[in-house]
Amino acid sequence: MRKLFYRNAGKVVPLIILILIGCQKDDFLENIENQNSNSRKTENLEKTTLLKNPYEIHTFRRAYQKVLDSLEQGNFKIGKGFGKDKSRKSRDTANIQPNYVYVRFSPQSDKQENKLREHRSIVFIDYPFEYEDGERYHQENPLGEGERLSYYTSLPIDSKYPRNIPHTILQEMYLPEEDEILNEIKTSNKHTRRGFVDNEIDFMNHVIEQAYADTNNKGLLPEPPLDNKGCETCFLGINLNAKWRPSGNVKIFDDNMGTSSYTVQECTTSYSYDYSPCYNGDYSNCPKLTETKTCKNVTKTRNGSYVPIDGANILIRDTWTLDRAIADAQGNFKHKEVRAKVRYVIKWDRFEFSIRDNSGLTQAEDQGPKLYKQPWNLRINGGRMKYRGQIFQAAMHFYYHNIGGLTRPPTNGFWKTQIKIAAVETSQGPSSTKMQLGHGTFGVIPHIKIKKYGDPSERVYGTTIHELAHAAHWRVDPISWDDLVEQAYIYNGGSNNPGPAGASARRLMESWATGVEIYLTNMRYRRLGPNSYKYQGKNLQDQKIEDGYKSKFYTTTFYDMYDPDNQREEYGILFPMDRASAVTCPNMEKSLIGSTRWEECREKNIVISGQALQIRELFNNW
Repeated sequence: MRKLFYRNAGKVVPLIILILIGCQKDDFLENIENQNSNSRKTENLEKTTLLKNPYEIHTFRRAYQKVLDSLEQGNFKIGKGFGKDKSRKSRDTANIQPNYVYVRFSPQSDKQENKLREHRSIVFIDYPFEYEDGERYHQENPLGEGERLSYYTSLPIDSKYPRNIPHTILQEMYLPEEDEILNEIKTSNKHTRRGFVDNEIDFMNHVIEQAYADTNNKGLLPEPPLDNKGCETCFLGINLNAKWRPSGNVKIFDDNMGTSSYTVQECTTSYSYDYSPCYNGDYSNCPKLTETKTCKNVTKTRNGSYVPIDGANILIRDTWTLDRAIADAQGNFKHKEVRAKVRYVIKWDRFEFSIRDNSGLTQAEDQGPKLYKQPWNLRINGGRMKYRGQIFQAAMHFYYHNIGGLTRPPTNGFWKTQIKIAAVETSQGPSSTKMQLGHGTFGVIPHIKIKKYGDPSERVYGTTIHELAHAAHWRVDPISWDDLVEQAYIYNGGSNNPGPAGASARRLMESWATGVEIYLTNMRYRRLGPNSYKYQGKNLQDQKIEDGYKSKFYTTTFYDMYDPDNQREEYGILFPMDRASAVTCPNMEKSLIGSTRWEECREKNIVISGQALQIRELFNNW
């Protein structure tokens, strides 16, 4: 052994010992995933430090006076232009008059809440502006029994808003960018030099910075630019002349939307040994180990792809003001012009519906970053944000997109209510819809609860469609719906063996919702992806007739009447005889009116379709 050792002395012997493969994702996507998975870790932190409003009228006047004092005391240099500026007759705090108000609306009924939502120009949130995180606010201030949510917004002081809804003006404000005198001043877009006032805009920029400093909000001001010598503090960050337009794009990863390519970095680590130190007697460094890491980008293919969130409601917050933009079909959005840094927020609601958080009681929203002159290009790839986004997409489809002539779920007509859908963060237990008359559904309590957290995208989407189909069924005929629910669930306590009348009613309700679930989910995925797509692989048409609870009540009967396939021919004798076809979904929907039993609906579809043998044959499978 010793001779062999010295025979190799002085040589470098390469040896690959270990191969390490690492997949590195785009940093922003990784942050989104961490944001979602860690979103509840803040629950045990100390009580939130409340934000202070730099634009509150008394706060801004104090800041104005401080800058005036600095001018009088010679702490600021005054340029020639400031002395010639005649935009104001005099400079004192009397110039600062309220032009905006911070308002809390406290509707006492669904009708009042809907009246507020009808004012599309009013952008509001369901927590005070003193909080940046609505979820934290609601954790620290839970609703008491019988309490309703209040809504917070800021409005021009002379704006029209529903004054018959209970409301409180919490603060009067002065927003410099809304001051007509300042907006009429023509100046260049040059930045304001710190401690130097050459015109009214320079003066007001100093006041704004002072107001932000007095309220501990300096972190919300834009970063000051460097001067030509690299000075970091010579200019102010804020500039009333420098407007920018927040914008961006929002997409969500759909596990079932075709395939997509992505790039990962694969790294190989190799080791080599140098025996020359041994030959020279340096046994402490014998042999010398050298590590070499080689990386390359590799393109791979995965199931699923990113799709735009058409209709996403994107807010921006500039401390005490809000603006809203709706994403288009490509997921692009653009806001009004602003001057300061803003926080982006995605609010999971539209006029007709609201996605609620895990509790079901408050509006679901997810915060983005604070940015200045940067777009928010959001890629959602996991966690609660993805879950909420999938539910939102299904609700958008049922309410705002093509649904083949079916009736939409309740809109702002009957009872003037917005449908509330709870994104319950569990996959345990059934999802549910509570729409029937006389059972206390409206107000804060959600109408629908979705319990598919962590499930594949198509299942979350399809389940949301299923529950909204129940809500639409209620809208088609609320009296018959009430009777169906009582027979199917209430009178038998939700038993798996509800008796003949209960089974008949439950099969009708759930089979209709299942048919709509397949129909609309296929419509969506075939529109955005391959036309060969089938919901959950086989459109749920692989259930034996006698195969337990699900096959007994959640049948594919209504989709079977629409599609051309015969399950028995394709799958065998244990599957439904399914020779009916070409009955349109709107025509099938007509059979729901006045139907409270499976057999009633069957006879109506016979009349509608003219396929007596095939329809009886299909319905009689169960």
